[in-house]
Amino acid sequence: MRFPVFWLALAYAAGLASFYEVDDSPRLLFLLAAAALLVSLTALWRRWLHTTLACALAGFFFAGGAAITGQEAAVPPTRADRLVATRAQEIDLSEAVRLVGWLRRAPGETPTARVYELELEILEQRGRVYKTSGGARLSFFKAGEPGLPPETVPDWRYGDRLEVLVRVHPPINHLNPGSFDWRAYLARGGLFLEGSLKSYGLVQKLPGRRGNRFYGWTQALRTRLLQQLEELVPPAMQPDRHGALRAMLLGDAGFLSPGEKERFRLSGTYHVLVVSGLNVAIIAFVIYWALYGLIRSKWVTTLVTLPVLVIYLLLVEDRPPIERAVWMVSLYLLAQLLYRQVHLANPMALAALAVLFLHPLWLFEPSFQLSFGAVFLIAFFCVPWVERTSKPYREALGFLDAEERDEQLRPPHLAQFRLDLRQLAAALAGAMVWTDDKERAARRLLTALVRTGLRAWEFFLLSFAIQLGFVLLSAWYFNRVAWVGLLANVLAVPLVSWIVPLGLAALLVGLAWTAAGALLAQATGLLTALLLWIVDTLGTRSLSYGVPPPPLWLLVLYLAGLALLGVAVARERLQRWAAVLLAALILVVVTFPFAPRVEQAALEVTALDVGQGDALLVTFPNREVWLVDAGRGPVETRPGSFSGEAVGETVVVPYLRARGLKRLDRVWLSHAHLDHMGGLPAVLEEFPVGDFNVGRNPQSAAYRRLLGEVGRHGVRLETHAAGERFRVGEVTAEVLWPAVDYQPGREPSNNDSLVLRLCLPAAAGLPGREPACVLLPGDIEGKIEKKLAEAKAPLAAAVLKVPHHGGRNAATAEFLAAVRPQAAVISVGGGNPFGHPFDDVVRRLEADAGELYRSDRDGSVTLRLTASGLDVWTYRSQQP
Repeated sequence: MRFPVFWLALAYAAGLASFYEVDDSPRLLFLLAAAALLVSLTALWRRWLHTTLACALAGFFFAGGAAITGQEAAVPPTRADRLVATRAQEIDLSEAVRLVGWLRRAPGETPTARVYELELEILEQRGRVYKTSGGARLSFFKAGEPGLPPETVPDWRYGDRLEVLVRVHPPINHLNPGSFDWRAYLARGGLFLEGSLKSYGLVQKLPGRRGNRFYGWTQALRTRLLQQLEELVPPAMQPDRHGALRAMLLGDAGFLSPGEKERFRLSGTYHVLVVSGLNVAIIAFVIYWALYGLIRSKWVTTLVTLPVLVIYLLLVEDRPPIERAVWMVSLYLLAQLLYRQVHLANPMALAALAVLFLHPLWLFEPSFQLSFGAVFLIAFFCVPWVERTSKPYREALGFLDAEERDEQLRPPHLAQFRLDLRQLAAALAGAMVWTDDKERAARRLLTALVRTGLRAWEFFLLSFAIQLGFVLLSAWYFNRVAWVGLLANVLAVPLVSWIVPLGLAALLVGLAWTAAGALLAQATGLLTALLLWIVDTLGTRSLSYGVPPPPLWLLVLYLAGLALLGVAVARERLQRWAAVLLAALILVVVTFPFAPRVEQAALEVTALDVGQGDALLVTFPNREVWLVDAGRGPVETRPGSFSGEAVGETVVVPYLRARGLKRLDRVWLSHAHLDHMGGLPAVLEEFPVGDFNVGRNPQSAAYRRLLGEVGRHGVRLETHAAGERFRVGEVTAEVLWPAVDYQPGREPSNNDSLVLRLCLPAAAGLPGREPACVLLPGDIEGKIEKKLAEAKAPLAAAVLKVPHHGGRNAATAEFLAAVRPQAAVISVGGGNPFGHPFDDVVRRLEADAGELYRSDRDGSVTLRLTASGLDVWTYRSQQP
């Protein structure tokens, strides 16, 4: 078998996946694994090879199961997340706690904040002291308190012990289908609590230090290199270059603007911004090539290269991708020492086994699947394609003057290739005016040009092979197809192979010789500018578009088709048929010819969990789809610097894709507050929209920018006022506010909100056979609630979206008496600074509004009205 380690790694990964979140004893699985491996060794001794393989695969499968179940069993009850969960009656996270711990890495920095990761030792509240473990992520925002001078930043370093008074909370997830699992992402990095430092005065540095001295040295070096980068490529003067270099060289993406990230994502080259296998391979190649040229010893060169890679691992910030890459490159270099011929798949599979043994949960990270998926696609597709196409011609280019070599080449067309090149060189010799040996110069020039062309072809094959798998993974995880990535990577990867070594050399040389470092930095900056220009040019939405994630059956079928093509390529049989099958599956993935997940014969409203804000998806019995608001978006605190989450991109768009939607019939903006309209530009970018609907809003700068986006996308703008009625299939839609004569103030107000009422015909399942209605009142306050109730507006509804997130003047008794809802939902962010929802409002709703749901506790809430009545389910209720 050519790839034994690959199959063992695959079996181990299958065991991890099969027993993930299975509540079972690791002891039984460990015994099964040991028994299977013992039988495998016995069978190997008896030379029963098929039995050996089968038992070894079973052993590794059960070993994977034992590892993943043992991972959870090994968690100590004092770890921070377990502690606050089990001691919830004693530890009140709505109040400040005293944390004692040490800095597990050098402080990080973004344009708006400094970030500290504290390895916890003690948590104290109300005189109770708890020993604990795990990490806390604390942020100090540079803006500070209004009216106060900025605080001096303390010179804290890795290993310093600190005592902090701070309010913390478990990492907050948006509980919607398709949303990113932020809590699990931080947990894989050992971080279980988050908080914001209000002032450095609440932090005291304690005597003593913790941590590893060598790691402390690497963290100090990292800090110095980041300072050196700021001096050589100032962020104030060259923000895009600085942000890209900071990410590519040292893994710090905190200075990348949202627009810059988006352009790399659209061009299919975002991976070059992540310090990963590409960067490690480049560094390893440069070091190995330079040392081998001097020493001419593979053993010495390898043994010097590996420690350098480990030091680089300790320098970068985003640790998991670089750790995987160091394992891959290290095992490949060691395999080259031990074996004459090494198939790329075997050392890469051994690296995967090592990584998964140390970090079983990494299997479920998209970055792990992308990293190892890329190298296996290269091993099983790119390498054989190169060996059968360009490699023979590249080797035939050697010693072109030696005509006696022609007869030794097989197949014969390679000899003809050399003969043709010599004839072409003879024809071009007259143009070689700078030398007397014209024909030799022509041959050298022609050889260089042909070799460059062959290398470009190999880059294309590499990009194409990776794209075969990434089409599926990009659609599954990122809901995107980026065909331009084929071309963009052919251009970007060679540039990055120069930027990374030159950039690191500039930083290191600049520490000792400023002028030389500045010269190297100028060259690096020019190459980075060229990379950014390529990304900006190719990163257009006409060459990249969003798609819903493929269904699970299509995912499995695609992987089977990919495996079939791999077998066909290896055996050089039936390649065309396997390629046609895979091409058909690719077409299905990228076009998604499936109906969206929209219920017929139902009026359905889903309140998304977007934190403190609103985003509502409304679907109608005739399958028309509306989006009402889209949560908040990042705020530009100063030119090129943004603060806040892009909810439209990270929450709303992924949810719409998860529902299988490819267009929206109507988008509504209730009013022009950021927590309702901030995410709408992302929606307009990703989805064709029928028309954009607004009420009477003041022309604030943010509102004007949004209307500019509406016009740029060619979407029809419609303005509405009270008294309008229209039908959407069998559903009647009414606008109840603002009044026709309403005049908004100079600044956006909650009372500018559109109030919509959507009604099905009389429903048998509702009391009194009343129309089954949904009332969407935006953020109106008590004044408008009272006005509508006194005017006898048709407010009665089975479903109420509670106004203004349950704020103080929301859901008055008079208003609730007019609505008489069976169910009400509050869209609100957990731990928000406004205190929403207020306790008295919650009590009124619990008394007068039937069932009450909250997005901060229940996640997304779906309320479905049909002729038979009302059905409600939440994201949290659907979880195991």
